[in-house]
Amino acid sequence: MRFHKQSATPSYFTRRDQIRLFRLVAAIGLIFIAMHFASKPENWYWLTGRPKDDPAIQKTEVPQREIDFSVKKEVQLKPDEFRSELPPKVKLPKTVDTQLENGEYDIQVAPEFMQSVSDSTLGIRTHEAGAMYYLLAKAAAIPQNVLEQSAKPAPPFVVVMTESPRYRGQLMTVKGQLKRLTPLTIEKNLYGIKTLYEGWFFSKDSGTHPWRVLCTTLPEGIPQGPDLKELPTVQITGYYFKKYGYPSAAGKLQTAPLLIARQIRWFPPVPTESSSSSGAIKYIIAIFLVISTALAFLIWRFSQSDQQFARSRTAKLIEPPDISMESLKDIPTVDIDDVLKQMGQKQDSSETDSSGDESSGLSKPEKP
Repeated sequence: MRFHKQSATPSYFTRRDQIRLFRLVAAIGLIFIAMHFASKPENWYWLTGRPKDDPAIQKTEVPQREIDFSVKKEVQLKPDEFRSELPPKVKLPKTVDTQLENGEYDIQVAPEFMQSVSDSTLGIRTHEAGAMYYLLAKAAAIPQNVLEQSAKPAPPFVVVMTESPRYRGQLMTVKGQLKRLTPLTIEKNLYGIKTLYEGWFFSKDSGTHPWRVLCTTLPEGIPQGPDLKELPTVQITGYYFKKYGYPSAAGKLQTAPLLIARQIRWFPPVPTESSSSSGAIKYIIAIFLVISTALAFLIWRFSQSDQQFARSRTAKLIEPPDISMESLKDIPTVDIDDVLKQMGQKQDSSETDSSGDESSGLSKPEKP
């Protein structure tokens, strides 16, 4: 004998339960998306603020300054006037030694090697060429990965242009869009540099004002030409040289920061499919698709089971009969008062019969 009611197994064939399962899977998918969003540090800057070494905050902290893009004008001499200027005497090493005694690479440039360089002059002057070839040879003698690991992010464009002497000879890294890349004719030099390429690129904060770069090697497959429409993404790691004066396309003389590099690092464009499925997104999408497929299969299975049960004999047996109110009119009705009267009359008649039988039995004489 059972005293406790046996709990029935819950049914998952009802649409209500199916909707609840779908909501559960959708909530799991939202949790994965939220985890991916929370894993990015920049999404928490609104709460913690940007780190001090972040380039974006450095850019916002730079005060507004007036940039002088003009080129120094040469003093106009009279027809019978003559003037002689002695260039600064700078003794450059005949060979470039880039390794220290401990085996590490020496990326530093002695400040006295850059004393012959001056800003805002048109082109490279004769007395500046020696320092330029020295930097080209030094950058070419150091591996590219060592240069990139040792370099610091370049200051904002406005700071470089307004404080050019401060950064002369320093190693820095700039990322931007390449606009022009062409080979240059090179002169005979002390350091044996035989190839030279000139590039012009725009950084994120330079606007329409370009940077100029000189390098000795190029990566395989990088686009070249005087006007690159696709604007390849590049990263330049090189020594800052000077504010270089050049004639612009509009015929106006302007200045641009000049970097001396070993090589231009090129980032080839990647297909959209691989970029959209990179990182943790592809795993989240895969998990979500698996869960969605499993949920769709369960819903299809439940619907098939419902249809199969509807065609079974059990469903027909428990199906309620189709009885309408019109069909109930033909059923005969019984008045309860009439039934009680009939029962009373039957009881009275039965009592009368029993009393008559008893009286007849008493009056009958006994036989001798």
